[in-house]
Amino acid sequence: MGFLSKLFGGDKTAEKAAEDLLKGIFGGQNNPPQSNAPAAPDPVPAAPASGGWEESSDSQWDRIPSEPNQYNYGGHFLQYFEEIFAAELSGYRMEKTTIDGRRYVYTFYGSAGKALVVELMPESCSARKLRNDTQREGVAYLRFYYDHKGWWNTRSYVSSRLHGAVG
Repeated sequence: MGFLSKLFGGDKTAEKAAEDLLKGIFGGQNNPPQSNAPAAPDPVPAAPASGGWEESSDSQWDRIPSEPNQYNYGGHFLQYFEEIFAAELSGYRMEKTTIDGRRYVYTFYGSAGKALVVELMPESCSARKLRNDTQREGVAYLRFYYDHKGWWNTRSYVSSRLHGAVG
């Protein structure tokens, strides 16, 4: 007898609903590269083959786009973003900080000092302090959710936001 069967007392309908919900939340993972990093990131839901989401922006579709994105990249989402950062912001020095093993903060410095702060975080996180502090300093701030259903963080979307932020 499995965990869900025990939890729902054998009610197959409830088990199936819970299983579907869990698959939607934890559907698959991008496995991080092996490193000496102190904390592993939270699992990232796998990109579904198809779904019923409505198109509402340049980076949201009801199916995985063919354009390079964090789900068809072939590596961990942190590698994906860091590759884009290196290519698009090559003239900036980058520092990375991990907060609570779930939020990743990249600070970019140019010749005039701090130029941009990028935060990668799960959709469920409601942290605002870093954004507010950064804006108070007059430094550009971007936030990307790495687990928002239907958001693929396509390369063109990420690149255009980076360039828009640093000018």
